[in-house]
Amino acid sequence: PSRAFWTCFALETVVIPSSVTDIGYEAFDGCKSLKSIVIPDSVTSIGEAAFARCSALTSIIIPDSVTFIGECAFYGCSKLVSVRLPNNITTIQRATFHSCHELASITLPDSVESIEKEAFHGCILLKSIEILKNFVD
Repeated sequence: PSRAFWTCFALETVVIPSSVTDIGYEAFDGCKSLKSIVIPDSVTSIGEAAFARCSALTSIIIPDSVTFIGECAFYGCSKLVSVRLPNNITTIQRATFHSCHELASITLPDSVESIEKEAFHGCILLKSIEILKNFVD
């Protein structure tokens, strides 16, 4: 559901059960102590701003079952160092990783067809983006 754990400031760890298929709008937005999260293969969608402002989150593995990640999903995750994107994602939405100051590198799977405005805005340590798709015909 939307805003399920919105601004639960003391929340540090989350294990999502396999019965969950969608992480809703702003579900964990503002959980500033959230350090780790396990997303099961049952999840197919991560909503807009789902993990925004989770400033203690350092890494996240998104399973290949996820086909949609909403705008601003990781906005302001300032300590996010690494992300594994799913192989089925087609679009990096607007401001998905905006202000992820510690993000140094990311690999975009070959399923990615578009990267929207400000997707990596403010990623001041981003030195490497590996794009697996060959855009040349």
